[in-house]
Amino acid sequence: MSLVAKITVRGDPRQLRNCRDEVNRLLDEEGSGPFRELHTAECLEYEFRLQGGIPFPPFVSASQVFPDLTVEVQWNEAALGRGGRAIIRNGVLAEQAAQGHAAESAVSTQVRAAADGGLELAVTCARWRDAWHGYVVAADEHAFFRVTGSRESSELSASDGVEAEWAERWRAVPDATEYSELAPREAIAADELRELDRLAGEFSREWIWFDESPPEETAVERQRFAAYGNPVRAANLRSEKLRTVLQRDGGGFAFGSFGAESVWVPELLRRCWLRKR
Repeated sequence: MSLVAKITVRGDPRQLRNCRDEVNRLLDEEGSGPFRELHTAECLEYEFRLQGGIPFPPFVSASQVFPDLTVEVQWNEAALGRGGRAIIRNGVLAEQAAQGHAAESAVSTQVRAAADGGLELAVTCARWRDAWHGYVVAADEHAFFRVTGSRESSELSASDGVEAEWAERWRAVPDATEYSELAPREAIAADELRELDRLAGEFSREWIWFDESPPEETAVERQRFAAYGNPVRAANLRSEKLRTVLQRDGGGFAFGSFGAESVWVPELLRRCWLRKR
């Protein structure tokens, strides 16, 4: 379990006692899994060791009931070289910061959603063997990808779904793009495919749920989408991410952890892969 999350609630001790009852009830209802309670008289402290996403919703809901309390969320994924911190007040994300390390294995993410919560584009990738390898998802399609080169001159290869072969390719410079459908398709090397599978699996568990997944696995998400009035598409952002992580950006919502030196990678995918859909 690579994700460790510590959630601390601070404020009036009398409210903290009632807040603990509410949080524990909601965590139990959500089936959030095992956690440790490390409370003191001055604060509530919960520690989670997780495979999937952080259980934000119970704490967001409790924050709405107890608006004078402050909820601080800190998380760390040592294996992926990333972590972050968020502050929730009155059920609203008040502050957020993500940290990453410069190690080659560090994973970067960019997610954009429409005003109705519909997924527009989600990208996750890491440097591996002198190229960017990753996974890209739109509302009705997904793919592995590999990007070589730089902002000034690059080559983007993409699979058809999550098949083990490259199906299409773009060669791009700032003012022009050349597209080709690969025939025959090119097999993805076994070690490269393992890296792509790892990135896609970790990202999906944390961020995405699919309409084709079994109903028993997505019942909670379907109920929340119905309650919030969000349409269900083939690929969807998890409700906790929509509610607590993404921030307003123009007419929609966004989250990003790419640095200035690498933000051209999701821009390339939007320009080439997404535009072709």
